[in-house]
Amino acid sequence: MDESNDASWFTSRDLFAVHIGCRVTRMEEGYAEAEMEIGQHHKNGVGLAHGGAIYSLADLAFAAASNSRRETAVAINATISYMRPITSGNVRAEARETASNRKLATYMVTVYDEQETPCAVFQGTVFKKGPNAS
Repeated sequence: MDESNDASWFTSRDLFAVHIGCRVTRMEEGYAEAEMEIGQHHKNGVGLAHGGAIYSLADLAFAAASNSRRETAVAINATISYMRPITSGNVRAEARETASNRKLATYMVTVYDEQETPCAVFQGTVFKKGPNAS
């Protein structure tokens, strides 16, 4: 799998991610990374990166990792825990497959701030629908 082309292709198909400034930067089988630069439009009422923005970044990395084998996978459950606030800078989410069987797979995603400090942990499970059409 050509990770740079697949990462760009995957990002381009997720119009919400593009709209909020998220992009997949690395995509391998069962693994993906995504990034987003925190702007003023990502902040909540107290000046921190909005939880929804952080969740969306983690969800994009989760989606890329779970669809990295060219098999359509859709989320059936996801949770996030926020451990440290993020106020600015480049934020990175790293998704890793932790378990997989014929129909289900589980992923752990860690969100890091610009200093590479873990700031959030996301866990998600997907249902594998089958091979992608494209």
